[in-house]
Amino acid sequence: MRAMLEVAPENRYVLVTRSASHPFAPHPSVETIVADVPWYGFTEQIRLPAVFASAKADLVHVPHWNVPLFLRGPFVVTVHDLLLRHEPASAKVSTRGFFLRTLKRLGYRLVLWNALRRARRILVPTQFVARDVMEFYPFARGKIIVTGEGMPPFPPSSSRMRGPTDYLLYVGSAYPHKGLGDLMEAWEMVSKAHPGLELRIAGEMDAFMEAVRSDAERRKLPRVTFLGTVDDATLRTLYGSALAFVFPSHFEGFGLPPLEALAEGCPVVCSDAASLPEVLGPDGAIFFRAGDPDAILQAIEQVVREPEVFRRNAATAAKRLSVIHDWRNAALHTLIAYQNQ
Repeated sequence: MRAMLEVAPENRYVLVTRSASHPFAPHPSVETIVADVPWYGFTEQIRLPAVFASAKADLVHVPHWNVPLFLRGPFVVTVHDLLLRHEPASAKVSTRGFFLRTLKRLGYRLVLWNALRRARRILVPTQFVARDVMEFYPFARGKIIVTGEGMPPFPPSSSRMRGPTDYLLYVGSAYPHKGLGDLMEAWEMVSKAHPGLELRIAGEMDAFMEAVRSDAERRKLPRVTFLGTVDDATLRTLYGSALAFVFPSHFEGFGLPPLEALAEGCPVVCSDAASLPEVLGPDGAIFFRAGDPDAILQAIEQVVREPEVFRRNAATAAKRLSVIHDWRNAALHTLIAYQNQ
């Protein structure tokens, strides 16, 4: 939105949000419609079509797959990934009863198919997601536009660290596809080889993260700290002072956390899964084979041996990637989708 207001300030934008308090209120080009409707449920299917209609928009952009089935009028949709087609257990509903879990999965398939079938344009962040969508839904081929994303913006901070300290960092959720089980296996080996090293994990302490913590306690893994959810200022400090950021994910449509780490000069140790090589490029990370704890260990060992070399490499990679991943470019590609629908 910030980039869109820069590149196309002549447009009038209506944001449908769950609260009137957001970064673009007030703004002369932005109107807000408050609709406190929970996502991924029947309520959004029933209520949101009328809410969208009240905006009297020339075009509706739904920035996720959960487009109401009865939405009328032209719309474009953003599909960030098809994770739930590949790994349906990577969702909070997987912790619920069989009936609700099955109903939600069938609903996902129906709503996604409807969104892709009826959308004027389908926006995706990477070529990987474009290929994935076309493989599952060949009819979508002519409607897909790869918009890209940008290096994540951080608020100004005067607390930038001078150099790495002795901990590895993971940031994100603990859904099964994130590969934290692989990281715990790798850490069992790393912690023995490097008794002065710690592992810090930042992310929501939901049922999935609690399961990872319980597993770490059961296995008596040393020096693992679960930080829970952290604010942006703390996150920036964590990235800036970490020896390396470890990202063992099995599936990503884009993958913002490695870019966040690189933006703070933190070396990235990353799986070679899905879109990650496309997003980071050959020199944006030390890649390891996804799902292989031994490969994680070997990648971490490289950083431990030459931390300053890899820190300089991270800073160089960040400069290159900031040109490739620019929110203004993403906004321009999104505008093309609006205009050519």
